[in-house]
Amino acid sequence: MLLHFASMLAGRATRKMLGTVLGGFMLLLPVPGAAEDWFSDDFETGTLRSSDSPPGRWDETPVSSSNTLVSDAAAAHRGLFGLLLTDRSSTTAFQASADVARPALTSSFFFRTWLRLRSVSTSGDVVLVQALPALVELRIARQDPVWELAVRNGSGRQYVSRRTPTTEPVQEDRWYLVEFGARGLGSPAGQAWLWLDGIEVGSLSGLDWQDEAYQLEQLRVGEPWTDTGSFVGSIDVDDVRVSASPMASRLELRLQEARSGCIAVAVSLRASSEGALAPAPYEVPVTLGIQQGSGSFHANAGCKDAAVGAVRLPAGTSERRVYFRPSGAGGLATLRASHPDFLPATLTVEGTGSPGEPPDGDEAAGPWTMDLGCSAATGGFAMLLGPWVLWRRRLPPRTTKPR
Repeated sequence: MLLHFASMLAGRATRKMLGTVLGGFMLLLPVPGAAEDWFSDDFETGTLRSSDSPPGRWDETPVSSSNTLVSDAAAAHRGLFGLLLTDRSSTTAFQASADVARPALTSSFFFRTWLRLRSVSTSGDVVLVQALPALVELRIARQDPVWELAVRNGSGRQYVSRRTPTTEPVQEDRWYLVEFGARGLGSPAGQAWLWLDGIEVGSLSGLDWQDEAYQLEQLRVGEPWTDTGSFVGSIDVDDVRVSASPMASRLELRLQEARSGCIAVAVSLRASSEGALAPAPYEVPVTLGIQQGSGSFHANAGCKDAAVGAVRLPAGTSERRVYFRPSGAGGLATLRASHPDFLPATLTVEGTGSPGEPPDGDEAAGPWTMDLGCSAATGGFAMLLGPWVLWRRRLPPRTTKPR
């Protein structure tokens, strides 16, 4: 049906009109929705438990001894509040945590959060996150200290772990984007990974996770256990998310079309796992800037519209195109995209050279996404656009046939 529709358009419309019609459909393509997170909390309610007013996201917030666990402005990485855990005791066992239970994830799960240590007077082994009953844990080991990914293996639940290099100890007063993931739950070929600031720093494979306990039913964040009881200090946590699939962790800028006058650049969200496109969990306003050189960003091809300083990625989308017009003496320009919840991105572009063919004013500027799919009608129609664009650009000049 779509091919028949496109054929009718080609026969009844001029090339300019066809471009306008297809561009309009490109703008109207429905955006695939992001898969709902198993759990997420940005702590912006200023409360923790679901029974609080206004309701928080966590089921329970147990605390031991003189420790405290609160939603606090001092612990915010983004927005108004974050989770602040203060450990004042020196006992071995549970200290404090925020707990939540959901229907089980039985094949894979991925966790991410921003995390920071502050006012540490004594180091020690601490567990920061527990995924239960699988017992996949994020830890800090007291040696140096370093990050550690710990799991259980086999029916006997043997302890297996992977630590980051001692040459890169955990720094105090520094925010880290910490992520870990597990695949192969319920199978004899389990895998687990640890990422810091978008870089894989540890992995485990060949894990025997056939026991029914190897699934995620409950999440505990804070300090649900300490082996030594010697850690004293504060732990800041913000923007906690858990999902069955890899989540967006960083921004990326990618050159789409190089022209000296107006350069097309894709702004996208990517996951740490294999760098794949990942959907925005909410509407993400991405700030655009220039680290080196000069110029301006624009929403439309041709760079003839007003300059913009940001671009929005609607919830569920992964990518959008912007346009950069160099100015000044020319040469290289380094572009930057940033948002507090994601790792920033930079891209160096060349602003010199012979101008290319000026873009038509009817080209669509987005928003658009790369993962439209091919099974639905929208996917089939998107597949039509590629060959049509090539045909349009290669079409020879129109001539009048002599009679």
